[in-house]
Amino acid sequence: LGTNMIIDLVMGSKNLNDMLRRISGIERITEDDQDQIERLNELKAELELQKSEMDRLKQEQESQKMQLEEQRAQAQALEESYNKMVEQYQAQILELQAKKREAQIDMDSIRNFTISTAMGNVMIASVPGFSAPIAGGGKTAGTWAYPGGGLHLGLDWGVPIGTPVYAPADGLILYANNPVPSNSGYLGNWSGYPYGGGNTIEMLCNVNGTLYAISFAHLAQENFMVSAGQSVAQGQQIAATGNSGNTSGPHCHIEIYNLGQMSVEEAVSRFSKNADFAWGTGWSGTGTSCDATGGRTPCRERPEKFFS
Repeated sequence: LGTNMIIDLVMGSKNLNDMLRRISGIERITEDDQDQIERLNELKAELELQKSEMDRLKQEQESQKMQLEEQRAQAQALEESYNKMVEQYQAQILELQAKKREAQIDMDSIRNFTISTAMGNVMIASVPGFSAPIAGGGKTAGTWAYPGGGLHLGLDWGVPIGTPVYAPADGLILYANNPVPSNSGYLGNWSGYPYGGGNTIEMLCNVNGTLYAISFAHLAQENFMVSAGQSVAQGQQIAATGNSGNTSGPHCHIEIYNLGQMSVEEAVSRFSKNADFAWGTGWSGTGTSCDATGGRTPCRERPEKFFS
């Protein structure tokens, strides 16, 4: 029937005392084994509890991960929706601004500040190049776009209020008006003409045989030194910088229009009828820039091309 190790151990006793001693030893070993078995069972139960807790935590983590992914997807969708709404809002603002500036002006209201057709026989001497209209300061916004985005159709030159503005070439003043205080500007202020320009000047000049129109906006009310129909020389002070109209701080906004081979007489006649500072190029996009029109004029030039 085989051999039982414990029986063999007992039956191998030399005498009764030896047998009793061996049986007592076996009992102690059995009790110790039983204690170890109970301890092992306790450890096993504890490990199973820990495993169960780990499984629960893992499930909870997976659930939280799924929730985070859902929240991230919702946040991304909200951000995309917000960005789309901002783009639509900015587009609507630009469209409204363009419509406001393109609205039919009551010429009688600005007639005293606009050149008359009779001045069309004035000669403008051609100069070999533009000179800087403002000394000091620096570019705060370039042509075609603001630093933070959004259409910007000219060059903003940031300088303190009262900085002299000089004629960049020999020229003829087409429009000059300073109806508002020098430091009255804020975003959404549509004072002046064109709307939002505050105190403004538009002039004609001839550089290397090409006729250009140049506009200056957001000027100061003080030291406003020219009027419509006046001839000016290159380097002559015509005004001072300000913070008037639709602005966020003191600067001068400059725009340049290439009129090509248009004559002074034709330009004066055209401006005296509609006082269009944009010369038909509009206010809503960059499609009428000289780079985009393929040489067709009038077109918008980047002032940075001429003023460093």
